Amino acid sequence: MTRWRRPGADEILLLYVLLATIGFIGNWLLRSAGSQHPLPSFLITAFLAWRVSRGGWFARRILIVASFASGAVAVTVVARRWDLTVMALVIIAAAQVAVLVSPPVYGRTRRVPVPVRAPGWTRLVRRPPAWLLPWGLLAGVLVTLACLGSMDWVAVPGCRPAASGACMALAEGYPLRWLTAVQPNVPLIAKGALLKDCTQWALASTLALYLAWLWLTAPVGQQD
Repeated sequence: MTRWRRPGADEILLLYVLLATIGFIGNWLLRSAGSQHPLPSFLITAFLAWRVSRGGWFARRILIVASFASGAVAVTVVARRWDLTVMALVIIAAAQVAVLVSPPVYGRTRRVPVPVRAPGWTRLVRRPPAWLLPWGLLAGVLVTLACLGSMDWVAVPGCRPAASGACMALAEGYPLRWLTAVQPNVPLIAKGALLKDCTQWALASTLALYLAWLWLTAPVGQQD
């Protein structure tokens, strides 16, 4: 029981595989992020996790990159899907990166393995600083506004055209178009689309800041 109360690399990697299992099931159900047939990818992930448990530093790096990429793919569909499963996939990917950069897993993959055990499961993922959330939200708002540079013509709902092109309006925003000028100098804001866009970019910004903070504040020699 002591091993499970103070997890080492083996227990943490088992958690990683469990998170990967949940993530692959979620991807398969959504059929949007990742392969529709996740079994081969899952087997490769399980093999790489086993290699990490044997001290494979290169396998650890591959898993870190793959987990980060999986989270990046999931976060780009938050606004379009607006599904709790998608948000869960983003959080799972971030948790996978966090456990892979934990001292016990890193110690296992050093040239001379160092046995390290975490003080407990709650201490496994380092608590982010207080400034991270507000800065992540601010960055999300700024990215949402910056995406107003993405424009496209859309059909005006309920419009009956009296002339060609009369029911088309220029809409701005990405990935959802939330700002439209139906009439000159009369902007129309789709509040639901704005909320979804802002949530997506705030989530992406917060997670990016958290992962960058994890890497920058890692102990000397662990930034790989």
